[in-house]
Amino acid sequence: MPLTRRTFLLGGASAAVLAACGGNDDDAPASGSTSTPTTATAGLTIARVFAPTQPVGTELRLPLALADGEQAILDDPPASITVRYGPEGSSERSEPIEVERHDDGIPTPYFPLVLTLPEIGSWQLDIEAAGQRAAASVKAVAANEVPAVPGRGEPLIALPTPTTEQPGGVDPICTRDPVCPFHDQTLEAAMSSGKAIAFLISTPQFCQTAICGPVLDLLVARQEQYAETVAFVHAEVYTDSTAKTPAPAVQAYGLTWEPSLFLAMPDGTITSRLDYTYDAVELDRALSLLVQ
Repeated sequence: MPLTRRTFLLGGASAAVLAACGGNDDDAPASGSTSTPTTATAGLTIARVFAPTQPVGTELRLPLALADGEQAILDDPPASITVRYGPEGSSERSEPIEVERHDDGIPTPYFPLVLTLPEIGSWQLDIEAAGQRAAASVKAVAANEVPAVPGRGEPLIALPTPTTEQPGGVDPICTRDPVCPFHDQTLEAAMSSGKAIAFLISTPQFCQTAICGPVLDLLVARQEQYAETVAFVHAEVYTDSTAKTPAPAVQAYGLTWEPSLFLAMPDGTITSRLDYTYDAVELDRALSLLVQ
């Protein structure tokens, strides 16, 4: 698989690193990393399921997965991991953070680490799992050095996202098979519906980490339950099946990764954003907070 700006690291030194989605167009907007995580033992590797550069001074959700010494993602990792973090090259570390495994309804288990990096610079994440240790790194930079993607407390960006009646130059408008039911109204219309909003940007067909489809399926399974309170909208990542040109939603939201789920109140204020991956547990928690 060619390393492109859409590629982000899941783990391992191989050139065939896993990518967020398909496509090999260097003009695509997503950025990535071809660095490798450090490991303290040959038997455990940290698979960093997030962009390696993050904004300083804000709460971050950084999903981690575990891999073996050959960088194969573990399909049955421990129920929890312990994380300590500190400046790279220093012995200073935070208090331990216990992070539970999440894998309800998705194929790849992950650990959604939440922390705030207080200073600009390189930070090391030390992970202990089932008696083994490994490490990964993340770089904290000024907020204006990373994509300005709307987050919690900020407004959704109103868009005429592709619908069955008005595809807006996007074909196909949905690469799920069968097509998902979230293309009957635009995001603009959903934001005027008086309902809360769940807006997912993902591409099931071209997602080579096999997560864009499962996370969309989780939303589809909840549509009936939240039909009276939440408007669901899905937008594809690419304009066509060549998987080269980013769709308007990707460009408008400044995304350099996918999938990304935006949950917002009826007035459009974002209450949470789930990036890279999520499972049924995280989704149900976010939806319940949205409509409580």
